[in-house]
Amino acid sequence: MTWRDLLHIQIKGWGIDVHVGGGLIGALIGLAIGAELLRKGTRPWKLTKANFTFAGLGQIEICPDNEVAKIAHNAWVELCSRKAAIPFDPEHDVIVEVYNSWYELFRALRDLAKAIPPESVRASGDAPVLAEVLMKALNDGLRPHLTKWQARFRRWYDTSLTEPRFASMTPQETQRQFPDYEELLADLHKVNSGIIQFTEELRRIAHDRQRQRIRLPFRKSKGHIKRVSLQDPA
Repeated sequence: MTWRDLLHIQIKGWGIDVHVGGGLIGALIGLAIGAELLRKGTRPWKLTKANFTFAGLGQIEICPDNEVAKIAHNAWVELCSRKAAIPFDPEHDVIVEVYNSWYELFRALRDLAKAIPPESVRASGDAPVLAEVLMKALNDGLRPHLTKWQARFRRWYDTSLTEPRFASMTPQETQRQFPDYEELLADLHKVNSGIIQFTEELRRIAHDRQRQRIRLPFRKSKGHIKRVSLQDPA
């Protein structure tokens, strides 16, 4: 293959015939795609509308960058790996174990918020917004239920384990004997549902990206550029 096979230009009168070989077209397309990918890096983040009702914030808009996505991803992992983000099953789950999971989650999310550098909090990005979301999820989402029920239920449950009438019962059967079990259970289900939705919103912020088609700087050709007339209009 010679240069003539790749690109051949011939002047005919007042016009020019340009013939472009397929090999050159392929090379140009490859260079264009490579340059476009290099310029954009990865797919851009998109503005995400997240429902953070669980955190007492309602629907907010976040446009993640890599730092915000990392924070959201770490929080999502902490949630997904615990009982907190799994639907509570009264027939099989034990409330004390759920409270233990919530306590560990409380510490993990608080540590994530604390780990955000001060320069990021002062910056104009959405890292401080997500930090506030995490803290409000703890204070407005988890804390009210724990404040109302945890100490009271644990004290009753620990005492009941020493009573002979509960000796033959499973933990699930024992917890159903709690005087205000139905009210506690309804509130627990409400918080549990909120955590599950909160987890999904964090996943969207962490993992969803805008899909964009790469636009080439020129149109495809079949190997031949039509003759361009340079004829003097006079």
